[in-house]
Amino acid sequence: MQKLLLATLLLSCIAGIVSFKATPPYKVIYVDWRNVNYNNPGQTILGAVDAGFNVVILAFYLTGGPTDMAQVWGGLDNASQASVMQQVHAKGAMVMVAQGGATDSPYSANPTDLGTRVAQWAIANHLDGVDFDLENLSPGFAAWGMSDAQTIQWFVEVTNASRAVLGSTRAISHAPQAPYFGPKGGNAWTGPTGGYTSIEQQTDIDFYNVQFYNQGAQCYTDYAGTFQTSCSTFPSTSVGEIVAAGVPLHKIVLGKPVTGSDASNGYLEASAINAMIKTARTEMGWNAGIMGWQWGDPQTLSTWVQTCMAE
Repeated sequence: MQKLLLATLLLSCIAGIVSFKATPPYKVIYVDWRNVNYNNPGQTILGAVDAGFNVVILAFYLTGGPTDMAQVWGGLDNASQASVMQQVHAKGAMVMVAQGGATDSPYSANPTDLGTRVAQWAIANHLDGVDFDLENLSPGFAAWGMSDAQTIQWFVEVTNASRAVLGSTRAISHAPQAPYFGPKGGNAWTGPTGGYTSIEQQTDIDFYNVQFYNQGAQCYTDYAGTFQTSCSTFPSTSVGEIVAAGVPLHKIVLGKPVTGSDASNGYLEASAINAMIKTARTEMGWNAGIMGWQWGDPQTLSTWVQTCMAE
């Protein structure tokens, strides 16, 4: 552990990093491959911040290393990265890297090694933290070839390994699908462990970019189903029910596709999202924020986030 700490401090000194943590309400956008300036990725990041997002997540760092926007950012020289991040921080925003994604199933990797590696990469590339977008689980919250208990332990270890490197001044988020939460001992999709409910109790995660989409056309389509009582297909997975299971309200960010083509289902007009958010603020005191999948046209994104989050 002492060697790991020294290595982390050395990385920070080399990179000259002053990290920054955004605060709720989070306005999160994932930047993958669409509409990326491959010659000047810093311009894309600053464009996302200027559009109104205070958390920009570069996708993806796969098990084998960075790809897409993460890879392009990693190809920038140190001085260029530092300059962009200084401007990002001055605007009250932070930039993270996402590990995983729908095309990656990292569960055969050693979680301590992977969590350490992605966190060290984030620091070396001037970023403010790591987001874990861990998918491809089976009912009962089990990765292929693993039990539910083994899967939860893997999630805990990969997260805690990253936290050991990042320290308390940088952020860790996760991007679970809504059914990945459940009450412990209940009969939800997660089974008796409660999935992320158990993980929350054993880790230090700043917030969850919860994917309230791609779960069927009848799920998470209005305020009642998203914030009060979820659809019968995935019971106990609305915001209020996730909180009742033991996850803090301020950590649950509402994730939605930006356009109808960004998800199979779960898309709502920005005005409808805003109506839900206003009701949740009044009735629940919820103000965690919005997550959008994914980056595209800057004007479309600016209109989307400003409409969603309007007071």
